[in-house]
Amino acid sequence: MSAEFILLAGFLGSGKTTLLRDWLALPEAADTAVIVNEAGQIDVDGAIVADGGTVPLALLNNGCVCCSLTNDLVFTVEALLRQRREAGQGPFRRIILECSGLSKPGPILRSLAPLSPLGLRVRVVATCDAAQAPSRAAHFEEFAAQIAAADTVVLTKLDQAPAEAALALVEGLNPLAARVVEGDPARRALAAFTVAPGLAAGFPETGRAHPEVGVTLAEFGEDASWEDRLDWLENLAAFAGDRLLRVKGFLHPPHAPETALLVQLVGTLQSPPVPMPRGARTPEALVVIARGLDAAALRDVDADAPVRLSRLSDRRLRCD
Repeated sequence: MSAEFILLAGFLGSGKTTLLRDWLALPEAADTAVIVNEAGQIDVDGAIVADGGTVPLALLNNGCVCCSLTNDLVFTVEALLRQRREAGQGPFRRIILECSGLSKPGPILRSLAPLSPLGLRVRVVATCDAAQAPSRAAHFEEFAAQIAAADTVVLTKLDQAPAEAALALVEGLNPLAARVVEGDPARRALAAFTVAPGLAAGFPETGRAHPEVGVTLAEFGEDASWEDRLDWLENLAAFAGDRLLRVKGFLHPPHAPETALLVQLVGTLQSPPVPMPRGARTPEALVVIARGLDAAALRDVDADAPVRLSRLSDRRLRCD
């Protein structure tokens, strides 16, 4: 099985490094490599993670990885894998990139395109400070971008604030994310890095939405061809540009009646579709999360396309 590349995101002070240290202390963390990115010149997080441990660790400390370190990041991942092979050790199970608190996941994931031949399975884990989430959401677009891109959102600082307000924000920004609400550090870390991504529970109902983020359900009509589906996705990325935060859902290819394809985009970057058995848990629909674009606005992507668009909060797609 190919290794995972896990992007560990989260706003400044939300507990990323603590979560990572708690994970590395577990036996399940064997065969993990870590890349730490600091926006400043003093690599505090790298020193904390490395303290007393033997984990393979690479440091990127000359800027924000989403802004200036594309080449360095690709080189670092390749170097970690090469050093592992040359040491005669088995492959890594996972490589975790802890990025700075002001990073947006979309540009980072786009920078990984040169690594596609390695077959790394990419997912995003984001920390969310239960005490600070409302104020972060109100003032920083980076917070929204991090939560919207996540496959798994981990609530932290639960000893300082109840989880309800933060959960409502997370559900509004990203109703597809798995949510980890756990006070015990070891159990929280285990859940954060071992929760399988996907839509195992269908499309959940949204809570209170972020005021600038629209969550839309896109369903294709019976007369939609496979080309119609692909064209609409391509037009969506071109139409929305950097306003597109997340797309996740399933498409049913007509040439494979027993297969559903898990489709995921973070920003305009699309991961390779993952084939899954078609069934009640894999309905053909896409959830689109975009900044400043609701269902009505997304109809301008292609007014003649055979696709139905509706607010996800208006309905719930059940998988009984």
